[in-house]
Amino acid sequence: MQASKQRMIDRRGFLKLTGVGLGGVLLSPSEQVAAATPGEDDLAILYDASQCLGCRACERACKEYNNLPDVQAPNSGLSATTWNVIEQREDVELVDRPFFNYQCMHCTDAACVTVCPSGALSKDEKGFVSFDVSKCIGCGYCTQFCPFGVPHLRDVNLITGAAKAAKCTFCQDKTREGTGGPSCAEACPTGALTWGKRETLLSEARARVSQLKAEGCGGAMLYGESEAGGLHRLSVLLDEPAAYGLPTDPRGATTAAKIYRKIIRPAAWGIFGIALVGVTAAFALARRTIHMEEVE
Repeated sequence: MQASKQRMIDRRGFLKLTGVGLGGVLLSPSEQVAAATPGEDDLAILYDASQCLGCRACERACKEYNNLPDVQAPNSGLSATTWNVIEQREDVELVDRPFFNYQCMHCTDAACVTVCPSGALSKDEKGFVSFDVSKCIGCGYCTQFCPFGVPHLRDVNLITGAAKAAKCTFCQDKTREGTGGPSCAEACPTGALTWGKRETLLSEARARVSQLKAEGCGGAMLYGESEAGGLHRLSVLLDEPAAYGLPTDPRGATTAAKIYRKIIRPAAWGIFGIALVGVTAAFALARRTIHMEEVE
């Protein structure tokens, strides 16, 4: 009787594990591949570090609009509850303009979109990286592959450990409906953050860089024109990207994401399938052996 009960428990456990495994295998990955180049009508945000006073109005506007916890003084960086943050940098050439605004860069060739298995992260037709929290399974792949360290996981159930990703969404509901734009840019009092058509902002950013260089800021440069396929959060920097903690070339993370999606993940599914067949065969053989022993 004890042996029979033990076999029943083992079989139940086996079926449970099999169901969990199949659920992971059958979960359809996102088939959306990021566009090679930004579209002519894509929207973007432009940040000009030379115009930023560090007032943090952008932080407060982001928190208020997205119903996030109040701004702490100062924030320590991006997190699951801080999607827009101002930091003071120590290595910038112009010491009187040491601030930088960190938020999602909304890459054209977005590593987070590439590795997302549920389609929660996707490319919006207006160019930015949108997020559907209802589709998020909390796998955390986006947090591992993003070259800018933008997405973070937040706990939604402390008992089970279930989590959801969180990041800047370009205020996607307002933007899609045409009722406004990113709250951070709308709140900026100095024009350090602006938003609009990407092509228009690119022209404006190039002009600002030329002006800054003419005024003696030799380190001025435009960041985001081609990085990661072209960012939809463009930045006028006053020094090299490293001075702001930005990757000079984020293509490594994007390449790693594509290798994972096209090679590693399919290989893992194949290995799991082979293992599942093996376990199933072993279980069937063990069951047959047990049955024969009972008959004898």
